[in-house]
Amino acid sequence: MSTQEHALVKTLMCPTCGAPMKPSAESLLVICNFCGEIVAESKISPHAIIKPIPITPPPGPGIVRQMELILIPFFDVKADVNMEAAGYQRRERTETKTVRRGGQTYTETKTIVEYRPWKIYHQGSHSVRFLARQEITMFGASELISSVTRSVGGQPIPFSPEYIKDLASKDTSRSLVALSPEWGQDEAAKKAGETVYEAAYQRAKSEMHEVFDTKVQFKPLGPPTLLHEPLLLIRRKIQGRSYRAAYHWGTGQLLREEQPIKNRKLMIFFALLFFIGAPPLVQVGFNLYGGIEDQVWYAIVFGVLAAILVGLAIFLLVRSFKPHKIKSSGGKVSLFDFQQLAPDQRAAMVQQTSAVATGQPVPKFCPNCRDPLEPNQTFCEKCGHRMDGR
Repeated sequence: MSTQEHALVKTLMCPTCGAPMKPSAESLLVICNFCGEIVAESKISPHAIIKPIPITPPPGPGIVRQMELILIPFFDVKADVNMEAAGYQRRERTETKTVRRGGQTYTETKTIVEYRPWKIYHQGSHSVRFLARQEITMFGASELISSVTRSVGGQPIPFSPEYIKDLASKDTSRSLVALSPEWGQDEAAKKAGETVYEAAYQRAKSEMHEVFDTKVQFKPLGPPTLLHEPLLLIRRKIQGRSYRAAYHWGTGQLLREEQPIKNRKLMIFFALLFFIGAPPLVQVGFNLYGGIEDQVWYAIVFGVLAAILVGLAIFLLVRSFKPHKIKSSGGKVSLFDFQQLAPDQRAAMVQQTSAVATGQPVPKFCPNCRDPLEPNQTFCEKCGHRMDGR
């Protein structure tokens, strides 16, 4: 357990009634058992939250039975990545030649397989995001991880206990969970390097027949940022059945959804029709062609058609009794799905890191257009973006 995780698991005193409160290692939220006071705190800096859009259920069929907003922790590590992989690549080439045998000319084609030495290089600055917990198993989790790995969606705002408390107490018809990270920042930086190495190796394997050496240099540009991404889980009741949907609630992107299966009765009707029609089809084929020796294959065709009908009937029955079908945005992540930093973003990160090291004021940049800002500037002079996000 890291030092920062130890800092999270401690005894607190309720600020309202003074009763002892023991935070859970699972969540940033603590609720007093005596007076119901909500306490939220974070010992990690920098820490940002992707601001959830107004929490109203997206339009859809059925009745919304439950909404749950889950703030899921990720670490964002901006780093320079140098990768080199060596191995063999399998290549096939075709050789064609003309030969003469017995006074006639023939064309012979031969496929030759070659294994050539191969290398892959990559150099760039990346924003590496990964889940700050061992795993999460809620509906839509893999799609959220894939989405966050590729880009930060929505508007990041600094962590604020008051903001978390406001989210938790705004509406009693929904629930809020703010999961805590399992690692500190030092561990997060090491894990980010391991994540990039594994992704680099997988990419090398996809391009080469055999990989015998992979080298990755991973140099963080600054301390890892703890980033909480909002996942909205919704349960709807449609025609007496319960269906789930998961959204990235910083952007409203649909990640994963259970959808009703339409035309169930029609599928059952055709399945029964095919079951009933298959035996007569076999009987007709046998009666017409079974006794004629040179036309037996016609009877076999009728039998094959009957078997196809039975297969279609089984497929329709299985399909009609499935509880739902799944619509997914996709959950696979590969190397360099990690967002690549633009040169000005990398320069800003290096400048901020050097300023912190020397004790100088940290320069600020507009999150929208990256234009430099004065210390007390409220609006960006270039694009008009308001710094407090209102």
